[in-house]
Amino acid sequence: MRSIHALVFGFSLFFLACSPGGGAGNNDNNVNNINNVNNVNNVNNLNNVNNLNNSNNSNNLNNVNNTTTTNNLNNLNNTNTTNNSNNTNNVTPYVAFLAPSNGSTIPNPVTFTIESANVATVQILAEDWPLSAPWDPQTSTQLTYTFTGTGFVRHMKLQGFDSSGTVVAEDLIDITVEDDDPGDLVGQFYNTYYYFAREVDFSGADDTYVYDASCNPISLVPADFSDTVCIQGSGILENGTVISYASTCSCGRPCPTGGTVCYLTLDPAQFPWGQGSTSNAIEPLVSWAVDNSLVSSGTVLYAEEWDGVFIPSVDGIGGFTHDGCFRADDVGGWINGYHYDFFAGTHDMWIALENIFPTHTYFTVYENTPHCAYLN
Repeated sequence: MRSIHALVFGFSLFFLACSPGGGAGNNDNNVNNINNVNNVNNVNNLNNVNNLNNSNNSNNLNNVNNTTTTNNLNNLNNTNTTNNSNNTNNVTPYVAFLAPSNGSTIPNPVTFTIESANVATVQILAEDWPLSAPWDPQTSTQLTYTFTGTGFVRHMKLQGFDSSGTVVAEDLIDITVEDDDPGDLVGQFYNTYYYFAREVDFSGADDTYVYDASCNPISLVPADFSDTVCIQGSGILENGTVISYASTCSCGRPCPTGGTVCYLTLDPAQFPWGQGSTSNAIEPLVSWAVDNSLVSSGTVLYAEEWDGVFIPSVDGIGGFTHDGCFRADDVGGWINGYHYDFFAGTHDMWIALENIFPTHTYFTVYENTPHCAYLN
């Protein structure tokens, strides 16, 4: 039994070994074909992958380009922002006192003059006490203040603020405001005004002579100018010659206020506004004509009502705050007793002063006032 089984087994093996193509051989081909298909598919897949990669690369490139463009735009914006920031930082806020100077002793009221740059508002303080609300330095560079405490050092501070109200600049000075001693009372005076007559302001015919003290004719002028210059006491001819009261005389046109006046001819460089009672030059907004029996020529006077009054700018004079200090530089035939004649300088300035203190206003007048000593 064992032998038959072996024979049968061996025959089976021979049959398998000698079988022609087909069977197991065909299967091999099929396997190869499958492999080939797989290879093709793999190639296609690879190509697809490559295509996909190329597509991705393209997208990536686009993304890179987009990113670069965005970054460039951002960088540009960042650069502009940085530059603007730098420009802002280079503009330094600045404030400074121009007047009074540090360490000075000055009278009341005190006018502070400042300068500034790159600040929205400014404010002045005395020992941290504000003298006013903050103001725009583009509209004004001055502040006038009357101190109630005088005779000691004041620590002044000028501050500059930005638009949010933050202090961004500061300047410091020390000043001493003089004692408020007005001096010695002279009395209550009422005012009038006089001014410098100008021939060019008169359009009438030149038909009237003005004479010197020896009755020699000086010039032929309009009659209205002759009347005005004799009332005012001094004036200037069209040719630039300054004439001023010399004396009464017997020649010429009688003055509307009485008498006949003859004149001195003066150097306009030395006497641009005429001559006072002691051969001194008179000065607009400073000189008074007074009664010398009451007030001696040259006396420095203080009228407290004029102190702190702003004098408007007219005809090239004025434009400042008056300190109330005057000088007795002149006299007049009708200036008697407690009466002063304020030299306004020009006709239009006289009108402007009339609008501040009309004629016949009364004033409290002192002499020996400390803060007026500079006029001596």
